[in-house]
This record gives sequence, structure tokens and C-alpha cells, in this order.
Amino acid sequence: MKNNRCTFLILLFFLSIGGAFAQLMDGAGGTLVSLLPDGVSASIETNQKKTKSKNLVVAGEKSQGYKAFFAASDATHGEELWVTDGTVAGTKMVKDINPGVSSSDLNWMARFNDKVVFAANDGTNGMELWISDGTEAGTRMVKQIHEWGDGSNPNAFIQINETQFVFRAKSIDSENYESGSAAGAKQYWLWISDGTEAGTRLLYECDTRWPGQDNGTYHYHWMRVGRKVFFKADYKEGITKGEELWITDGTTAGTRMIKDINWEVMNPTTPEDGKTRNSAIDQMVNFYNEKLFFKAWTPETGNEPWASDGTEAGTYMIKDTDPTVNDAGIGNGGNMTEVAEHPYNGKVYARGWYTENNTIQLGATNLEKEDFTILVCNKSPLSSGTGGKINGWPDPGVNFDGVYLFCAQSGTSTQLEYNYGGELHYTDGTTVTLQSDLAPGATQHNWVKELTVAGGSAYWWCDVGAATGMRQKLFRIDNKEQFPVQVTDFDPNGDEIHSLRNMGGTLIFARGSSEQNKGVYAYSYRKAAYDPAKDADSLDIEYRTRAEITGIETAQTTAKFAVFPNPATDKFSFNVEGKVMSVKIFDLTGRLVKMELQPTGNSVNVSSMQKGIYTVSITSAKNTYTSRLIIK
Repeated sequence: MKNNRCTFLILLFFLSIGGAFAQLMDGAGGTLVSLLPDGVSASIETNQKKTKSKNLVVAGEKSQGYKAFFAASDATHGEELWVTDGTVAGTKMVKDINPGVSSSDLNWMARFNDKVVFAANDGTNGMELWISDGTEAGTRMVKQIHEWGDGSNPNAFIQINETQFVFRAKSIDSENYESGSAAGAKQYWLWISDGTEAGTRLLYECDTRWPGQDNGTYHYHWMRVGRKVFFKADYKEGITKGEELWITDGTTAGTRMIKDINWEVMNPTTPEDGKTRNSAIDQMVNFYNEKLFFKAWTPETGNEPWASDGTEAGTYMIKDTDPTVNDAGIGNGGNMTEVAEHPYNGKVYARGWYTENNTIQLGATNLEKEDFTILVCNKSPLSSGTGGKINGWPDPGVNFDGVYLFCAQSGTSTQLEYNYGGELHYTDGTTVTLQSDLAPGATQHNWVKELTVAGGSAYWWCDVGAATGMRQKLFRIDNKEQFPVQVTDFDPNGDEIHSLRNMGGTLIFARGSSEQNKGVYAYSYRKAAYDPAKDADSLDIEYRTRAEITGIETAQTTAKFAVFPNPATDKFSFNVEGKVMSVKIFDLTGRLVKMELQPTGNSVNVSSMQKGIYTVSITSAKNTYTSRLIIK
């Protein structure tokens, strides 16, 4: 298998028409394209996180296609919003938000259906809430939340349901409310918006924390589960004296602290003598829209895995994976970090504590109490005079080709047989298998970073040790047994690849820390065994639980849908099975023009809509229905 390294791709460079763009052709059948024109530099942070101030964000819907948004700058416009559909022709500046050479400094961009929301400064209103659909006309400030000063500085945008997102922002009231905050700190309260000025309002006056005290997750610092969002906050009065776990359903009445996890009672007979501190919440994962997985800290246990269904009674520590304590009587904690973004086969995977020899290995849990499994990433003796104790150090993985694909260390001793350094592995939940030894030898490492699945293939960039010829190169495999194929070779000293994103099957990524290399690239590829059913690249937001999905799939064979009258003038009616969750109406360009969440009755008013042909999509607890509608 190692000999296959000599078959890495040969990249052919040539200039496209006009010489403005460099296009690279992949001899294995894919196409790699540099998307930015000369003189334009992308502003995308190089860290591996999915949420970051300067980000690369994919938005859209499967039926209408996806696009990627990012900030970029040139000498004429400064740093402004850009968009791409993965082609050179479809890559453009969206709008000069802060006119002229001044930058709008847009940041904390996040997806909102087929749009993005972000903070930007237009030079007049300070840093405020903006929205864009990728067109200049569809890019606007949503609301001036802070009426003076440097703006509300909104961030932590996360979609909560089909039509709304929540976020945190500072206003005149929150900025001047300092009780409970650190000296000089300004509070950011919780807001909600549907993307319009009228639909943007203060949701709850609480001291929100984001990213929070702990910031180790590669994914999202707040997390949606179903149609609720879990977040970190304290009461504005500072009652819990640190961040705890909160939840909101988008209503003021449904926004509350779930549980004061880190409450240490010094004297049970006098509760007022108790003390409370930060519970260090981190590593949030949406567990099939059923529960939240997260890590939390208490003095008794230290950092351990927790779960919550959104109620105090249903919020619990999964297991004390390391029950030992330190000299001060504080729990050491087994921790559970570097979690995967999505569960695999009914379990959350992450770094876990292996109590049999006190090493860090691959841990898994189905979130039930006491359910915690360790899969050892090392086949050589875990403790010996030659090898010592070997930590697996597994990094976040992905679901790929029926297995959980991840990077881990199998050992670095040249005296032991199964020692390959940090390399790609996979598991079916029972055994761990070495996928490939890309950087041969016990002392060299592949250290796979940002594993991303697109078009049924898995991609990553390689952060190798001594093998500098592969440093930060982009690699690909089409199945779990294929030896990795090298995709890029920009620079022998390192390609500086980062921010890998799936854009409906096309891989979008950024490159460069030096100014001349700050580009955005699209890699279009389909493997020979591509299966549209198995490898479909739907990025549409899922709100259903596993039980709801199973019920809908079972009902799909007999579902029927009728719209009447059709043509309609002022309203139309429908008959579908199951409770209706949403009604969406799209025009012929695929633009969402009307939406109703959980409508009352079985009719929709369309009297304000223009004449034309539309597509109606109704999602119920039994199925998703589509039909043509004519309005006359």
C-alpha cells in the first residue's frame, strides 16, 4: 500500500481566458479551480473551527443549490461580502456595504436557510445585524439594535426553526446593566429575528456567554436540538456567578436556565452559605434532535460527559469516567473532548478516559446513564518498558462509507510492531482499523485535520511531522480502504489549506496565511462508484427525530397531496396526513416567498401574492408533500 504514494496526482497549471484566474486540472478526473480574481484576498481565519469571526459559510437548499459566503478585500472596496457558486463566473463581491476603500469588517457569519446573517459596519450605524441572499438588492441591515456608539456587535447566530434565528447583542440597556458582570464588562442579551426589522426583538434579558469559558470545541458553541437552542448564560443579576446551561424555544416564556450544574453546598442546613461557580460547558452535540450531549465540570467529578433533554430532571452526568480526586478532593475528571460533529450509529464519539491504564482513547456513548465504551487505538502493549503508556489522542471524525473515520495515534516506538504514529483509522463501533500509513514510520505522523465528506469522498489536509513534502496538502479517499490520493501541491513548503466545506458535493476551501496566498478554491469530483442515493449531499436543516424520520419514510409510499382550488385567487386549501409543521411557497426561481410554521387549519392566504406559478411544500409529521400552485 505504501508504494502507491508514487501515484499521487500530477497537477497541470494553466491560465484561463484573460489570465485573471489560475485553473488546475486534476488528472484523476476532478477539477480544482482558483475562484478569486487577481488583487482580491480572502479574509478567512486559518483555525479549524466551524464558527469563527472570519468564516467560510455554505447556505442554500438542495432543490435550489448551495453557495458559499466569505469576506474578501481589494484595493478599491476594502473588506466586503463575497459569494461563490463554485465557478469563476459565479464568484463576485455581493455589496460594498461600507462604500469606498473602507471595510465593513463583517464577522461571525452564519447560515440562515438560503441566506447568511452577520455583523457588519456600514460606516454610519456601527457594527449591526445584516442579512444577505447573495445579491446586492437582497443584502441589507436588518435592524439598528444599538442606537449610538459602536453598534450592538451581534454574534452567536444560530437558526432555531424554519423562519427564525437567535443571537446575542448589546443594547443601551444591556450595556448599562453591569450587575453580575465582571468589572467593566458589558452584557449581551438574547435576541431573536426572522430577518426583518419588525421581526427582530429582544427575547430575554440574560447575561449570555459565547463562546464561553471553555472554547475547545471544533464545531458550535451553542447548539440547536429540534426547534430549541441550548446556550450558555447567567441571570443578568449574576445569580449563578458563571455560565450555566440554558434553553430557549424562541419565546420569552420558554427561555430559562435548565440546571445549575456547578452548585456546591458548603452547609446543607444553611443554603445561603452555598457557593456556585462556572460549570465550564463545552463540546455540544445535537444527538438526533432528541438530546444535547455536552461536557461539564463539577468539583466532585471534574470534567465529564453530560446529556440534557431540556429539563432539569432530564439533565444528568452520563458517567464519572475517572472517579479519582486530587489532593484537594476535587475530581480529576475523565473529560470528553474533541467530539465528532454528528453521532455515528447511535453514539457520540470523542476522546475518552481509559481507566484500565489511565490513557486517552476513543470513547463512545449513547447518552444513557452509565453507557460509556472505550475502543483502544493501540494494538501493541499499552504499558511496557519500551513503549510506555500510549495515548490514542483521537481527533473529531466523520461518518463515511459505513464507518466512523478519524485520526488517532497508534504509538511512536520503533521497538514495537503496531506503531504508526498519528494516522487515519476507522471503526464500526467494535474494532479499530488502521486506514493507511501515509507518513510511514513510528516517528512520522499524518495528523489528519478537518475531515470533510463531499460527493461521497472524504477529504482532509495533512499536518505531518517530519514528512514535509506532504505538509498541509489536500488528500482524498473514495472508500475506507483506498490509499489516500493527493489533490493539491501548491508549495513544497506547505499548501496552507484550511476551512474545508461541503457545498452540495463540491469541496470549497481556503488557502494561505500570507497575503498573496489568501485564496478560495473549488474542487469538483465524483468517484467512479458514486451512488446518488447513498452519497447524496443534502445540507438541508433537519428538525426531525429518528422516530419521526422513520415514520415519514414509512408513510411516503402511500402519501397523497391535493391543493384546491387550483388556480387560486385569495387562498388555497390542502389535505395531508399528520400534524402540519410548515408550509413553504417558492417562486419559479426557487426563492422562498412565503412560509407558515404550524398553521392553524388547512388553508393558506395568498391574496397578497402576485399572479404566477409556484411550488408548495408542506412538511407534516407523516411526510413532506410538494405540488404546483397557480395564483391568478
